[in-house]
Amino acid sequence: MKKLLLAAALMLAAATARAEDNVVKVNAPPESAVAGETAPAKASTIDCADTLGVSRVAEVDTAGGGEYGEQYPPKPLLEKGEVVLTFDDGPHPEFTRQILDALAAQCTKATFFHVGRMLKEFPDVARQVQAEGHTVGTHTHTHRNLGGASMGQAEQQIESAINIAEATLPNGVAPFFRFPYLSDPQRVRDYLAKRNIAVFGIDVDSFDWRWRKPEKVMHNVLSGLDKTGRGIILFHDIHGSTAKAIPALLA
Repeated sequence: MKKLLLAAALMLAAATARAEDNVVKVNAPPESAVAGETAPAKASTIDCADTLGVSRVAEVDTAGGGEYGEQYPPKPLLEKGEVVLTFDDGPHPEFTRQILDALAAQCTKATFFHVGRMLKEFPDVARQVQAEGHTVGTHTHTHRNLGGASMGQAEQQIESAINIAEATLPNGVAPFFRFPYLSDPQRVRDYLAKRNIAVFGIDVDSFDWRWRKPEKVMHNVLSGLDKTGRGIILFHDIHGSTAKAIPALLA
């Protein structure tokens, strides 16, 4: 079982696990630490009384894969008013850390889908993401669109990113994957299912890759949530505008 931490108006993933053994370590907000786990030292100095926090843990069984998001058949993952914060394309040496600070200030968690080459270039940032209790999944090695790739090329993109993450992260990488550009050919989805890797699509797009104004990013998210009432939200931690938008959005 893989576990996602869900927050009330915001739901956020916070499990770290090796893909091959299904061992899960769940980190809760500092004020309600899980038995046997230690909250990050950085977060221990934060007053979490009036913060977003994390509301519950949702179990995600990745045996045989699993697909989540509006483009896939509905699965009972989220309740009304719950969301998952997800960040693609990092880690970034500046903006990822700014986002981590914003999440810590709200005593809440997120899921980061790292690109293999970025993880290799900035391993310390990736380790910080995991050390602060966030989930790390993968997003291919070079952010290639797998819709136009051969099966061999797709497997190489997937496995290379996983191998780098496993070699870099002390707790290994969670068996969570997001397709670049959300381009998800069935043959590759079948491959991931055989590897017991869950695919995460999205329900709400911040469009931070299109609009670089923080206020526009915030408007896109809140407007999307007005329509859906719940869901997996897509951000990218490689944009300065996203890092600037996150504190106000969480508040």
